[in-house]
Amino acid sequence: MGKRVSFKDKRKAAPEWVFRWRRPGNPALAKWIAVFVTGGLFALLLTSVRIQVNPPTVWAAPKASMIYVTNDAEGRALTMRAREDGPFPSRFLPSGWDGTAALEQAVHDAASWTPLPYVPSLRDLPTPASAPLQLAVTGEPVLPKRPPAAPTAPLAVKLRPTPAIYPLSGITSEEIPRDLPPINEAMDPAITNETWRFLVRLDSAGQVWDCVSLAGGDQAGPSIMEKWLRRVTFQPDSKTPSRWIAVGVGFTNQPETNGPDAR
Repeated sequence: MGKRVSFKDKRKAAPEWVFRWRRPGNPALAKWIAVFVTGGLFALLLTSVRIQVNPPTVWAAPKASMIYVTNDAEGRALTMRAREDGPFPSRFLPSGWDGTAALEQAVHDAASWTPLPYVPSLRDLPTPASAPLQLAVTGEPVLPKRPPAAPTAPLAVKLRPTPAIYPLSGITSEEIPRDLPPINEAMDPAITNETWRFLVRLDSAGQVWDCVSLAGGDQAGPSIMEKWLRRVTFQPDSKTPSRWIAVGVGFTNQPETNGPDAR
Protein backbone atom coordinates (compact mmCIF):
# COMPACT_ATOMS: atom_id res chain seq x y z
CA MET A 1 0.00 0.00 0.00
CA GLY A 2 1.52 3.30 -1.13
CA LYS A 3 2.12 6.31 1.01
CA ARG A 4 -0.66 8.81 1.04
CA VAL A 5 0.25 12.25 -0.29
CA SER A 6 -1.58 15.26 1.08
CA PHE A 7 -3.31 17.81 -1.14
CA LYS A 8 -0.97 20.54 0.11
CA ASP A 9 2.07 18.64 -1.04
CA LYS A 10 0.44 18.02 -4.42
CA ARG A 11 -0.18 21.70 -4.82
CA LYS A 12 3.42 22.56 -4.02
CA ALA A 13 4.80 19.94 -6.33
CA ALA A 14 2.52 20.86 -9.29
CA PRO A 15 4.15 22.84 -12.11
CA GLU A 16 3.29 26.52 -12.50
CA TRP A 17 1.62 26.10 -15.89
CA VAL A 18 -1.06 23.78 -14.52
CA PHE A 19 -2.82 26.21 -12.18
CA ARG A 20 -1.96 29.47 -10.45
CA TRP A 21 -2.79 28.78 -6.84
CA ARG A 22 -1.98 32.20 -5.43
CA ARG A 23 -4.11 35.27 -5.95
CA PRO A 24 -2.64 38.00 -8.15
CA GLY A 25 -1.57 41.11 -6.30
CA ASN A 26 -4.01 44.05 -6.26
CA PRO A 27 -2.00 47.22 -6.99
CA ALA A 28 -3.01 50.28 -4.93
CA LEU A 29 -2.37 52.68 -7.82
CA ALA A 30 -5.50 51.59 -9.71
CA LYS A 31 -7.65 52.13 -6.63
CA TRP A 32 -6.32 55.65 -6.09
CA ILE A 33 -6.86 56.53 -9.77
CA ALA A 34 -10.49 55.42 -9.54
CA VAL A 35 -10.98 57.46 -6.34
CA PHE A 36 -9.47 60.60 -7.90
CA VAL A 37 -11.55 60.29 -11.13
CA THR A 38 -14.80 59.76 -9.20
CA GLY A 39 -14.10 62.63 -6.82
CA GLY A 40 -13.19 64.98 -9.68
CA LEU A 41 -16.45 64.22 -11.53
CA PHE A 42 -18.47 64.75 -8.34
CA ALA A 43 -16.75 68.09 -7.65
CA LEU A 44 -17.33 69.19 -11.27
CA LEU A 45 -21.04 68.38 -11.11
CA LEU A 46 -21.36 70.02 -7.68
CA THR A 47 -19.84 73.32 -8.87
CA SER A 48 -21.37 73.54 -12.41
CA VAL A 49 -24.94 72.22 -12.08
CA ARG A 50 -27.48 74.72 -10.73
CA ILE A 51 -31.05 73.70 -9.95
CA GLN A 52 -33.50 76.63 -9.86
CA VAL A 53 -36.81 76.11 -8.05
CA ASN A 54 -39.51 78.68 -8.85
CA PRO A 55 -41.92 79.54 -6.08
CA PRO A 56 -45.57 78.58 -6.73
CA THR A 57 -47.82 81.20 -8.35
CA VAL A 58 -50.24 82.79 -5.97
CA TRP A 59 -53.75 82.73 -7.46
CA ALA A 60 -56.04 85.63 -6.82
CA ALA A 61 -59.04 84.84 -4.72
CA PRO A 62 -62.40 85.06 -6.57
CA LYS A 63 -64.16 88.22 -5.61
CA ALA A 64 -66.66 90.71 -7.00
CA SER A 65 -67.92 94.20 -6.35
CA MET A 66 -71.49 95.17 -5.61
CA ILE A 67 -73.10 98.58 -5.39
CA TYR A 68 -76.10 98.88 -3.09
CA VAL A 69 -78.50 101.73 -3.81
CA THR A 70 -81.35 102.79 -1.59
CA ASN A 71 -84.95 103.21 -2.65
CA ASP A 72 -84.83 106.98 -3.00
CA ALA A 73 -84.75 109.42 -5.93
CA GLU A 74 -80.98 109.11 -6.43
CA GLY A 75 -81.06 105.30 -6.17
CA ARG A 76 -83.94 104.99 -8.66
CA ALA A 77 -82.11 107.31 -11.08
CA LEU A 78 -78.94 105.16 -10.88
CA THR A 79 -81.00 101.98 -11.42
CA MET A 80 -82.74 103.45 -14.48
CA ARG A 81 -79.42 104.64 -15.93
CA ALA A 82 -77.86 101.20 -15.45
CA ARG A 83 -80.78 99.55 -17.27
CA GLU A 84 -80.75 102.01 -20.18
CA ASP A 85 -76.98 102.44 -20.66
CA GLY A 86 -75.92 98.92 -19.68
CA PRO A 87 -74.89 96.15 -22.14
CA PHE A 88 -78.18 94.28 -21.56
CA PRO A 89 -81.26 96.48 -22.10
CA SER A 90 -84.37 95.56 -20.18
CA ARG A 91 -86.56 95.51 -23.31
CA PHE A 92 -85.87 95.45 -27.01
CA LEU A 93 -88.09 97.63 -29.19
CA PRO A 94 -87.70 97.04 -32.95
CA SER A 95 -88.94 100.57 -33.67
CA GLY A 96 -86.12 102.09 -31.61
CA TRP A 97 -83.36 99.98 -33.17
CA ASP A 98 -81.05 101.84 -35.58
CA GLY A 99 -80.88 98.89 -37.97
CA THR A 100 -84.66 98.64 -38.48
CA ALA A 101 -84.58 100.84 -41.59
CA ALA A 102 -81.68 98.87 -43.11
CA LEU A 103 -83.38 95.54 -42.33
CA GLU A 104 -86.67 96.74 -43.83
CA GLN A 105 -84.88 97.93 -46.97
CA ALA A 106 -83.03 94.59 -47.29
CA VAL A 107 -86.28 92.64 -46.89
CA HIS A 108 -87.99 94.89 -49.41
CA ASP A 109 -85.17 94.45 -51.94
CA ALA A 110 -85.17 90.66 -51.47
CA ALA A 111 -88.96 90.41 -51.87
CA SER A 112 -89.21 92.77 -54.87
CA TRP A 113 -86.42 91.15 -56.90
CA THR A 114 -87.40 90.42 -60.48
CA PRO A 115 -85.34 88.26 -62.87
CA LEU A 116 -83.83 89.77 -65.97
CA PRO A 117 -85.95 89.37 -69.12
CA TYR A 118 -84.95 86.49 -71.31
CA VAL A 119 -83.75 87.66 -74.74
CA PRO A 120 -83.28 84.74 -77.13
CA SER A 121 -80.34 84.88 -79.50
CA LEU A 122 -81.26 84.96 -83.19
CA ARG A 123 -79.84 82.33 -85.52
CA ASP A 124 -79.63 82.38 -89.30
CA LEU A 125 -82.09 80.24 -91.20
CA PRO A 126 -80.62 77.23 -92.95
CA THR A 127 -80.01 77.66 -96.68
CA PRO A 128 -82.54 75.79 -98.84
CA ALA A 129 -81.36 72.65 -100.59
CA SER A 130 -80.34 73.16 -104.20
CA ALA A 131 -81.72 69.76 -105.25
CA PRO A 132 -85.44 69.79 -106.24
CA LEU A 133 -87.97 67.98 -104.11
CA GLN A 134 -88.66 64.40 -105.06
CA LEU A 135 -92.21 63.67 -106.20
CA ALA A 136 -94.21 60.59 -105.42
CA VAL A 137 -93.50 57.53 -107.54
CA THR A 138 -96.24 56.68 -110.00
CA GLY A 139 -98.33 53.72 -108.90
CA GLU A 140 -97.33 53.78 -105.21
CA PRO A 141 -99.94 54.93 -102.69
CA VAL A 142 -99.23 57.94 -100.51
CA LEU A 143 -100.45 57.87 -96.92
CA PRO A 144 -102.75 60.84 -96.14
CA LYS A 145 -101.96 63.16 -93.27
CA ARG A 146 -103.97 62.76 -90.11
CA PRO A 147 -106.08 65.79 -89.20
CA PRO A 148 -105.05 67.40 -85.93
CA ALA A 149 -107.20 66.54 -82.95
CA ALA A 150 -109.58 69.23 -81.84
CA PRO A 151 -108.41 70.81 -78.58
CA THR A 152 -110.64 70.00 -75.68
CA ALA A 153 -111.93 72.91 -73.67
CA PRO A 154 -110.61 72.93 -70.08
CA LEU A 155 -113.06 72.25 -67.32
CA ALA A 156 -114.37 75.32 -65.58
CA VAL A 157 -112.80 75.25 -62.11
CA LYS A 158 -113.47 77.98 -59.64
CA LEU A 159 -110.25 79.23 -58.06
CA ARG A 160 -109.76 81.13 -54.85
CA PRO A 161 -106.68 82.91 -53.47
CA THR A 162 -104.96 80.87 -50.76
CA PRO A 163 -102.30 82.42 -48.46
CA ALA A 164 -98.79 80.93 -48.33
CA ILE A 165 -95.94 81.85 -45.93
CA TYR A 166 -92.27 81.96 -46.96
CA PRO A 167 -89.29 82.75 -44.68
CA LEU A 168 -87.29 85.98 -44.77
CA SER A 169 -85.14 86.09 -41.61
CA GLY A 170 -84.80 84.13 -38.35
CA ILE A 171 -86.63 81.02 -39.68
CA THR A 172 -86.02 78.32 -42.28
CA SER A 173 -88.38 76.88 -44.86
CA GLU A 174 -88.55 73.58 -42.92
CA GLU A 175 -89.96 75.42 -39.88
CA ILE A 176 -92.86 76.98 -41.83
CA PRO A 177 -96.16 75.30 -40.81
CA ARG A 178 -97.80 73.28 -43.56
CA ASP A 179 -101.39 73.51 -42.34
CA LEU A 180 -102.52 77.14 -42.46
CA PRO A 181 -105.96 78.37 -41.36
CA PRO A 182 -108.21 79.77 -44.11
CA ILE A 183 -109.15 83.44 -44.36
CA ASN A 184 -112.90 83.59 -43.83
CA GLU A 185 -113.26 87.32 -44.44
CA ALA A 186 -113.98 88.76 -47.88
CA MET A 187 -110.80 90.29 -49.32
CA ASP A 188 -110.34 92.91 -51.97
CA PRO A 189 -108.29 91.84 -55.05
CA ALA A 190 -105.75 94.54 -54.16
CA ILE A 191 -104.94 92.62 -50.97
CA THR A 192 -104.30 89.31 -52.74
CA ASN A 193 -102.22 90.94 -55.49
CA GLU A 194 -99.76 92.49 -53.01
CA THR A 195 -96.85 90.74 -51.28
CA TRP A 196 -97.01 91.22 -47.51
CA ARG A 197 -94.04 91.22 -45.10
CA PHE A 198 -94.35 91.01 -41.33
CA LEU A 199 -92.08 91.15 -38.29
CA VAL A 200 -93.46 88.52 -35.88
CA ARG A 201 -92.60 87.81 -32.24
CA LEU A 202 -93.16 84.20 -31.09
CA ASP A 203 -93.19 82.58 -27.67
CA SER A 204 -91.72 79.20 -26.72
CA ALA A 205 -94.94 77.39 -27.82
CA GLY A 206 -94.87 78.94 -31.32
CA GLN A 207 -97.82 81.27 -30.72
CA VAL A 208 -97.75 84.76 -32.25
CA TRP A 209 -97.47 87.55 -29.64
CA ASP A 210 -96.79 90.61 -31.75
CA CYS A 211 -97.18 91.20 -35.47
CA VAL A 212 -95.87 94.30 -37.26
CA SER A 213 -96.53 94.92 -40.96
CA LEU A 214 -93.49 95.99 -43.00
CA ALA A 215 -95.44 96.63 -46.23
CA GLY A 216 -97.73 99.49 -47.24
CA GLY A 217 -101.39 99.39 -48.14
CA ASP A 218 -104.58 100.70 -46.67
CA GLN A 219 -105.74 100.07 -43.10
CA ALA A 220 -108.03 97.17 -44.00
CA GLY A 221 -105.34 95.03 -45.62
CA PRO A 222 -102.78 94.95 -42.76
CA SER A 223 -105.50 94.46 -40.13
CA ILE A 224 -106.94 91.42 -41.96
CA MET A 225 -103.51 89.88 -42.56
CA GLU A 226 -102.36 90.49 -38.95
CA LYS A 227 -105.56 88.94 -37.59
CA TRP A 228 -105.03 85.87 -39.80
CA LEU A 229 -101.32 85.60 -38.93
CA ARG A 230 -102.09 85.54 -35.18
CA ARG A 231 -104.04 82.29 -35.78
CA VAL A 232 -100.99 80.54 -37.27
CA THR A 233 -98.99 78.26 -34.93
CA PHE A 234 -95.28 77.84 -35.66
CA GLN A 235 -92.94 75.13 -34.39
CA PRO A 236 -92.28 75.43 -30.61
CA ASP A 237 -88.82 76.14 -29.19
CA SER A 238 -88.53 75.46 -25.45
CA LYS A 239 -85.00 76.95 -25.26
CA THR A 240 -86.08 80.43 -26.41
CA PRO A 241 -88.95 82.07 -24.48
CA SER A 242 -89.28 84.90 -27.03
CA ARG A 243 -87.87 85.31 -30.56
CA TRP A 244 -88.36 87.60 -33.56
CA ILE A 245 -88.72 86.38 -37.14
CA ALA A 246 -89.49 88.01 -40.49
CA VAL A 247 -91.86 86.24 -42.91
CA GLY A 248 -93.59 87.07 -46.15
CA VAL A 249 -97.15 86.20 -47.14
CA GLY A 250 -98.27 85.72 -50.72
CA PHE A 251 -101.36 84.34 -52.41
CA THR A 252 -101.72 81.50 -54.91
CA ASN A 253 -104.84 80.43 -56.78
CA GLN A 254 -106.06 77.02 -55.61
CA PRO A 255 -109.16 75.12 -56.76
CA GLU A 256 -112.05 75.73 -54.42
CA THR A 257 -113.42 72.63 -52.70
CA ASN A 258 -116.35 72.00 -50.42
CA GLY A 259 -114.20 70.29 -47.80
CA PRO A 260 -111.25 71.66 -45.83
CA ASP A 261 -108.37 73.51 -47.47
CA ALA A 262 -106.35 71.04 -49.53
CA ARG A 263 -102.62 71.85 -49.32
